Amino acid sequence: MTYFRFMNTLCIKFVRFALMLPLSSLIAQDYLEEQLSAHVYFLSDDRLEGRATGSDGERIALDYIASYFNQYGLSPKGRDGYVQSFVFSLGKKMGLTNSLEINSQTMHIPADYFPLIYSGNAAINANALNLGYGIHAPGLYDDYADKINLKGKVFVINLSSPDGIHPHSKYLNYTDYQTRIKTAQSFGASAVIFYNNDENLDDPEFDLSMKVKSFDIPVIFVTHGILNDGDEIKLNVDLKKQERTGNNVIAFIDNAVENTVVIGAHYDHLGWGESGGSLYRGDPAIHNGADDNASGVSLMLELARAIKTKNLKGNNYLFVAFSGEELGLYGSKSFIKDATIDVSSINYMLNFDMVGRLDEENTMAVNGVGTSPLFKAKALSVREGNLKLKTTESGMGPSDHASFYMADKPVLHFYTGNNSDYHKPSDDAYLINYKGMTQVFDFTYALITDLDDEGKFEFVKTKDEDNRNAPKFSVTLGIVPDYMFDGEGLRIDGVTDGRPANGAGILAGDVVKQLGDIEITDMMAYMTALSKFKPGQSTIVTILRDDKLMDLPIQF
Repeated sequence: MTYFRFMNTLCIKFVRFALMLPLSSLIAQDYLEEQLSAHVYFLSDDRLEGRATGSDGERIALDYIASYFNQYGLSPKGRDGYVQSFVFSLGKKMGLTNSLEINSQTMHIPADYFPLIYSGNAAINANALNLGYGIHAPGLYDDYADKINLKGKVFVINLSSPDGIHPHSKYLNYTDYQTRIKTAQSFGASAVIFYNNDENLDDPEFDLSMKVKSFDIPVIFVTHGILNDGDEIKLNVDLKKQERTGNNVIAFIDNAVENTVVIGAHYDHLGWGESGGSLYRGDPAIHNGADDNASGVSLMLELARAIKTKNLKGNNYLFVAFSGEELGLYGSKSFIKDATIDVSSINYMLNFDMVGRLDEENTMAVNGVGTSPLFKAKALSVREGNLKLKTTESGMGPSDHASFYMADKPVLHFYTGNNSDYHKPSDDAYLINYKGMTQVFDFTYALITDLDDEGKFEFVKTKDEDNRNAPKFSVTLGIVPDYMFDGEGLRIDGVTDGRPANGAGILAGDVVKQLGDIEITDMMAYMTALSKFKPGQSTIVTILRDDKLMDLPIQF
């Protein structure tokens, strides 16, 4: 605690000094760099242990952010002072009564078996029945044909298929877990036991963190051996929902006018990588999240200070530090459902997520310019910050602005690009481009000032979300895409150790041109290609490296 008191005292001294200065001095580069740096270093310090949602580190970050809202003269606008809490699920955890006996022999977790995330809770005492691959496709292949007395049995199912698991399998539409479990349940199974004897197919991971709908029957995987018809199975699956409480931090500048601008940034990160999302494959380590997203929070805090000092009067201004973004936009979704202001009064929303790594070309993405007619003209007319803008129309995206866009609010998302440290422990404060952050500040502050007297903004739903739905996929190359790349294909910013791309010899800077039979023209094409594959399958990926096309074999 001594460290935090020292840092807080130091930062408060900066603030008190700054508040005595005129605005022209207040936004001077040296001071602004110093203040942004102080915020980023504090929020991404090891002592906060990666600011995982619901953790002690989140609470320390929350107190820090709230203290600055208070020092900058902003009013609390949460449910409890500056805080708005929300409950969320972290998937499931093991209960105390899980057990498996096969012919009176006790099995152990995880060496012999483990429950799958799809499993329901129940105690079963029944005989095994081997259902082959568990495929029910009359006219093509049917493991259920001519089977009798199925009801109440424990169905034992091979994870492979008659021709293996690969992109060209005739049985591809019948071999995912959900389809086979649903089929088994419809034929009266009391439980499902999966096994794997296909050396080309990886075993499932013992992972209860996914958020999937459970079935009504127990579902487990046995790690070795094949059960025989008539084997006596005594099985109990006991999984508990794992819940935590996360916290948004909310402050308000109330100008007593009709419209409110929301300015937000998420302050949570990945903790020790325990809740998924990490691209790091070493021993557990703190993911400090300096760029993602201490940078955005720092910028938001300094915009709050500047807007309060400038006394902009055309809108009210609500500042929200969201938590739970990394887990699925939990904080921003919770805010929309339980808003501490009238949602109809929201004029537009600005989201700052990863604004700390401005490149040598000074390129910044501004996403969402199509969500209101004013945005594109105004954003492109701002000359502060000396930035090269890359704009996109869409209001959707993997960050908190999407929650507001789905509530029919105009949004802009500011983003300076990905990097090889994304979602890894190496995303540290010393790597941040603080001069670049001051350029982002200058640009966005000038834009906010310019938009202050424009009245109520018209919302426009962007076309791509009307016509194109992102496909779902269960595999990944293990790459960090370069979202700033505007050429044809998918350029790679980073490659994760131990994942398929790394094993295939793909490098940062390569451009993916084709995956399997699908040409990769952009991110949507890449996701569509991934959706055609399942874990354990292999294909060819074509990449462009140093102006030469290369075909590399890859296995998911």
